Amino acid sequence: MLRRKAFVNTIANFIHALQAVKPIHDKCLRRSFSTLFGKIENMKRDLSISLFDANLYGLLVPLPIIALFATLYIARWGLVTFTFDLLNVFASPSLFVLAFIVGIVLHELIHGVTWMIAGRKSWRTIKMGIMWWALTPYAHSLEPLAINAYRVGVVMPAILLGILPSLFAVVIGSGWWLAFGIVFTLAAGGDMIVLWLVRNVERGKLVEDHPSRCGCYVIE
Repeated sequence: MLRRKAFVNTIANFIHALQAVKPIHDKCLRRSFSTLFGKIENMKRDLSISLFDANLYGLLVPLPIIALFATLYIARWGLVTFTFDLLNVFASPSLFVLAFIVGIVLHELIHGVTWMIAGRKSWRTIKMGIMWWALTPYAHSLEPLAINAYRVGVVMPAILLGILPSLFAVVIGSGWWLAFGIVFTLAAGGDMIVLWLVRNVERGKLVEDHPSRCGCYVIE
């Protein structure tokens, strides 16, 4: 009987000891995980700016390109034709507004499709939507991309919707296409800023598209 009582007391003391150690163990475990995740975060270099700054400065960055196309158009077709052709765009504003809405969708779609192809990713890794609080549509890669694939995806809308339509307008003398190209060159201003931010990222590095800002994390 005494032996049984001693055995029970020993077990009870052991359980109490475990209960006393558990909070310390949990605290140490949480601290270890916090340290680990802190080190992981420190391995990422943030190359991004806020959406507000991207939209603000993005209106200024493309201005030299727009000035170049306007100069080429005037040199080929004359200032009077240039002015008349641009004013003529507003003769059917509903058509241009419709083209603008379609172009915005295409802009983000081009980002996503290019990242999918250049990065050799599944379409399921591309997320598209609208940040309603900033009234900003977006395309976002859920998986890291090689820096070159990321750059190609960033610049492609500016080429396909901005530069090429503007060149086409200069060749054929279309104020409508020139206005379209100018608008979507402006729309790619934030993308141009991102290209500048990642200009020094070494080839072969992986980057994560930032989920809420304009830019990315570089995985060191």
